[in-house]
Amino acid sequence: MRKILAGLCLLCGVITSLSAQTFEGSFVMHVQDDHSVNMMSVSVRKDKLILQPLDPTIPKPVKILMSKNSNDIFVLTEEGGMKVAIKYTFENPPVPAVVAPVDTIPSEISVKETGNTKTLEGFVCKEVFINDLSGMKLQLWVTPDLGFTMAQFSEYLGKFSAALNGGDYAQTVKFNSTAIYKKNMALEVKEVKETDATVILIKKIVKAVLPESDFTTDGYMVVDIKDIPGAE
Repeated sequence: MRKILAGLCLLCGVITSLSAQTFEGSFVMHVQDDHSVNMMSVSVRKDKLILQPLDPTIPKPVKILMSKNSNDIFVLTEEGGMKVAIKYTFENPPVPAVVAPVDTIPSEISVKETGNTKTLEGFVCKEVFINDLSGMKLQLWVTPDLGFTMAQFSEYLGKFSAALNGGDYAQTVKFNSTAIYKKNMALEVKEVKETDATVILIKKIVKAVLPESDFTTDGYMVVDIKDIPGAE
């Protein structure tokens, strides 16, 4: 379990340094570099989201359930034939800041639109380059037409990363304040560097109304991670 959660936190850290919602359905997220390829199913229903690793080496299914309106995050799995929901809580308060107007860019981030376009998964995407003071440079292909944005997605992932491994939530707030994050979803993201560049692809997008029963802890024994000795 620890190995699975550590891997998920790593993926979330990469993406967060990159989620009115109308999209409901699912897609598959590919995260790859020079050494590995990881895939994760993402399901969205109203204000809830589920992450599920698609790893054949995992002996039992693991799902991460989150809600936009709650700081509680549930890792759903089975132990000895019993359904268990391990609860983590995002306790870091949002970074105090004046919300930036939608068309402004924080001074430490530069955004450049090239005017190039290409079609991905049936969506016309425009090419954007993002740089920040840390030296990170990203190439993104983004669309405003999915009904689900990078700001919305990374809000879920930022809370998840912060709750499970103390990830930098301020980084999430910084990027989510940019217009490009508020208005678009990236279907392809590439680190701009010569070796070991991370590439994130969004594939198999399906718009559908998913059953509410998939987005609940009903039938699970809920256990707070704080009540498990030595688990934190």
